[in-house]
Amino acid sequence: MKELKKNIEKCIHLLKGFNINYNTIVGPRTCALVNQINTLLPYIRTEYPKISDILNEAINEINHNGFINAYAFGSIRATIRILESLELTKDKKIFISHSSKDKDIVEKFTDRILQLGIGINAEDIFCTSIEEMGVKNGADIRRHIQTNIRNVDYAFLLISKNYKASEICINEMGAVWAYDSNVRLYLLPDVDFGKIGWLCDTRKADMINSSIALDALHKEMIEYFELPDKDTWSRQRETFLEYINNK
Repeated sequence: MKELKKNIEKCIHLLKGFNINYNTIVGPRTCALVNQINTLLPYIRTEYPKISDILNEAINEINHNGFINAYAFGSIRATIRILESLELTKDKKIFISHSSKDKDIVEKFTDRILQLGIGINAEDIFCTSIEEMGVKNGADIRRHIQTNIRNVDYAFLLISKNYKASEICINEMGAVWAYDSNVRLYLLPDVDFGKIGWLCDTRKADMINSSIALDALHKEMIEYFELPDKDTWSRQRETFLEYINNK
């Protein structure tokens, strides 16, 4: 949740201004911190109930006869840091479901569109056919795929004739939809809307070689992940389109 992360960041910013001892008077910054925590609490009550209880108790005890209660303040600082480690360090997760026979197109999509164009880090993308983005040696393949599907922010289904013919791909598709991620369907050039059948009944698909669809994806993802809008987007999009249209 972006609002949760924003509120944690605001609390961290306010905490940086404190240098307290046992005689520190409660002032405007303390009041601002308490108000910010009150704003934060509704966002964490369900997922982090114990942290919510600690913070609620601490803000009720922080004012001790006009002075900051050092123990309550210590509880606030510690729990906010725990929240920071739990939430702000979460990776952006991208899962790409595709046929390994379409590896070349998938590599260009991850390189030109997701990484160089939008700004997603390679380590935040799970893509089984690309060595550095897939399952590591010794890992349980099924469990690793299930874990990455469960934790994704976005899932891309790259549909082709090869994809439709693969039982593994169809199973991945079912798992992605079951976890209700931000799912995006893109049709590779060897299929069209008339050949994907039941897929269109539940999800809207776009052609992967549509500049309009790619621009819409770019805008959506930089807003979702709060990434800078790179000047190189248009060039990376055109490089990708040139490749896929000439393949």
